[in-house]
Amino acid sequence: MQLQSNSFLFFFLILIFSACKTGFENERKSVAPPETFMVVDTLYRTGENRLTTRVEANWWGNSLGGFIVGYELSIDNMQTWTFTTSQDSIILLSIPPGQDSADMVVYVRAIDNLGQKDPTPASTLYPIKNSRPAVRFIFSQPIAGIPSQNPVTVFPVLRYTLEGTDPDGVQDLQEFELYVNDTNATPFILPANATGFTLVSETPKANGGNCKVFINNNTNALAGSISGLNHNAFNTIYIRAVDKALSKSRYVASPTIWVKKVSADILVVNAYNSSKIFVQNFYTTRLKNNGITVFDTLQATEIVNNNYTQLQPDFLTQSRTFALFKGMVWFSDDANFSFSLGQRTTANFFDNGGGLFMAVAINSGFDPLSNFLDWTPIRQLVNPSAGSIFRVNVNSSIPGVIAGWPTLKSSAIIPSARPFEIPVSTQQLVYDSLYAGGIIESKSGFPPATWVGVSTVIAKRTNASNNRTNFVMSSIPLEQFNGNANADSLFKKIFVDELKF
Repeated sequence: MQLQSNSFLFFFLILIFSACKTGFENERKSVAPPETFMVVDTLYRTGENRLTTRVEANWWGNSLGGFIVGYELSIDNMQTWTFTTSQDSIILLSIPPGQDSADMVVYVRAIDNLGQKDPTPASTLYPIKNSRPAVRFIFSQPIAGIPSQNPVTVFPVLRYTLEGTDPDGVQDLQEFELYVNDTNATPFILPANATGFTLVSETPKANGGNCKVFINNNTNALAGSISGLNHNAFNTIYIRAVDKALSKSRYVASPTIWVKKVSADILVVNAYNSSKIFVQNFYTTRLKNNGITVFDTLQATEIVNNNYTQLQPDFLTQSRTFALFKGMVWFSDDANFSFSLGQRTTANFFDNGGGLFMAVAINSGFDPLSNFLDWTPIRQLVNPSAGSIFRVNVNSSIPGVIAGWPTLKSSAIIPSARPFEIPVSTQQLVYDSLYAGGIIESKSGFPPATWVGVSTVIAKRTNASNNRTNFVMSSIPLEQFNGNANADSLFKKIFVDELKF
C-alpha cells in the first residue's frame, strides 16, 4: 500500500513539472518583437536651410517580456545594416553623385535578448544638401630662428604639402584634381588620402615634358604621368578638391616657382655662408680648367626673408634632386649643416653610381663624435690636447700620401684645421688617405708644435666591386691651399682621375 502511494506521488510530480515546462516554453515563444522609436519621422527643410550631410540621429526601443541588447542602422534603404549599442550617432549621408541635394532616410531597428528584430523599423527623413569642399597648400614657417624651406628655384623636382577639408567631413572627399600651368588640361587625379605630392620630371634635361607623381612619402609613383611642366621657366601648380557628390572646390594656385633644366651631369653645391662668390669661383675655375665647362649650381644656404630659396622642403625631395646628377662638387664652411644634409640626401645619388667631392671647413665647435660623419670617409675627428687647437700656418706644406699627388701649400692661416681618422676598409669599400701633415698644435702660453699624431686632411672612398672612387673628402678649405699655384693639378687628380667627371 505504501509503494502504491509513493508511485502515485512521483507520477503527480512529473505531470506538474511537465506542465510548468510547457508553460515556460509557450511563454518564451509568445514574447512580442521589440518596438523602435525615433524623435521625429520627417524633418522639413528646403533650399539653403537643408541640413549638411553629417546628421544627428537619436532612437530608443522597448521590449515586452524581454530587454533590448542593441540596434541596427541602415542608410541605404534597408539593404545593409550596421549593429550598435548606442542610442545616438552622427551619421554621414552620401548624396548621389552629380546631385546638389537629396532626401535621405535613416532606418533603425531594435534587437531584443531573444535575437528578435523589430519588423517595422523606425525611420527619419533628412533633407540634406551638399557642402562644397576646399583645399589649400601648406608651407613651412621659420621656427626658433631656423629658416623655412619654401624654394623659389628648383631643378625639375617639385614637392607640395596640401590639406583637403569638407564641411560634411573629410570622409566625404573623393579625390583631388592636379594641374600644371593649365586648368583647361586633363587633370591628374590624386587619391583623397594624399597629404602631399612630388612631381619628378621624366626628361630633366629637356625643355619640359611629363612628370611622375608620388604622393605623401611613397617611393613608388602613381600610374601614369602629368604633362605641362616647363623647364627654365616659371611654373604654377593648381589643385582642387572633389567630394563624393562630385562637387568641386575652387582652384588653388601655388606660388610661381622657377624650374631649372638639368644642363649637365655635374652639380656644384655652394653651402658657404660667407665668401660665397670667391669660393664658388675657385671651384668652378678648377672645373673649367680641367675641361668640365658645363655644370649646374645649387645655392644650398641662400636665405631670403628667413627662407631657404633653393633648398627643397624635405630630405626625400632633396635626395630626388641630387639623384638627377652623376657628380657633385660640394663646399661648405658649416660642418653641421652640410654633414647633416648630405647624410640624409645622398643615398640615392650614390646608389646610382654618383661621385662626390666634398670640402668642409670643420671648426673646433663641431662634435668630434657626431654621427653625421658615418656616411663619409671620416671615421672620427682627431682631438688636440686639452686647451689646444689645431691650425695651419701660412705657407705650410701638406704632402700627398700617394705618389703623384702634388704638394699643397697654404696661402693663409687656417685657424681651425681638423685632421681625421679614416674608416677601416671592408670587402665593399676601401678607404685611403690622400693628404696628411702640416698641422700645428697651438696652446696659449706655449710655443706652437708640429702635430705628430694622425693628420689626414683629405681621403677617398673606393667601391671595391668596380675599383672606382665615389667620395673624396677634405676637412680643409682648399681655396686657401693654392700657394704652389698647382690647384688645377690637384683637381685633375680628384675630378678627372679619381671621380671620372
